[in-house]
Amino acid sequence: MSEIYELEPELPTPDLPGYVVVQPSEGEVADVIASDLFLHAMNCVRAHGDFHMALPSGVSPLKLYTTLMIDPAYREMPWKRTHLWMVSADSSDEESVEAIRETIVLHGDIPRDQFHPIDLSQPNAAKRYSSALKEHLGWREKGHDRLDYVLLGVGPDGSTAGYKVPCRASDGEDHLVYESSDENNQTLSLSLRMINASRFVAIVATGEHKQPGIRQVVGRGEDSLPITRIKPVGGVLKWYLDQAACPPAGETQ
Repeated sequence: MSEIYELEPELPTPDLPGYVVVQPSEGEVADVIASDLFLHAMNCVRAHGDFHMALPSGVSPLKLYTTLMIDPAYREMPWKRTHLWMVSADSSDEESVEAIRETIVLHGDIPRDQFHPIDLSQPNAAKRYSSALKEHLGWREKGHDRLDYVLLGVGPDGSTAGYKVPCRASDGEDHLVYESSDENNQTLSLSLRMINASRFVAIVATGEHKQPGIRQVVGRGEDSLPITRIKPVGGVLKWYLDQAACPPAGETQ
């Protein structure tokens, strides 16, 4: 008697630019991101001798960070050759930087001079961060002097990387970093130019509270949404979502 295998139902996939991966749970999303990140890091180290990645503030990637630290499959992650940058920082959120420092930098044993947090307490913080990027990427061969990997989250209004809605055409295009402020908060971000020059841009969204952000992007092309202006030039754009973050099937096409 032949065995009958029941196929798992295909998960609805939102109509987003680039590649889209949907997994049933947050943990499975973290596993897929970690696997792609590990392979990409190893390839970059072989090609260039080091690996430059930028991580976001916020809590969305915390499951990924834990996976990278405790899963034996990623024990060979080349942390000693990794330069760790920040996608953005704002004066109201210092806990996110500490979470990255404690979870990845200390446990991964990344050399101190290869962790590059954004220090908003320093004068001319934007100029300092631009100079650091130029210094550490500048020795690479021309054309390869760019970040290897950028991880982003997405807000319910389509914001990302510290960029608010609406996003003006001039925001973050001309420099390596972009600085904005209001009466209550100061934000420093990698420029859209810098992000879009990366070899690999990964966007993660998990949990039902992320549905509004994904819904904002589906079928939308206008550049007033920061997330729709993430368009890598010569690089890969890949979305990683769990089922809860996806709008109902009728809203994803």
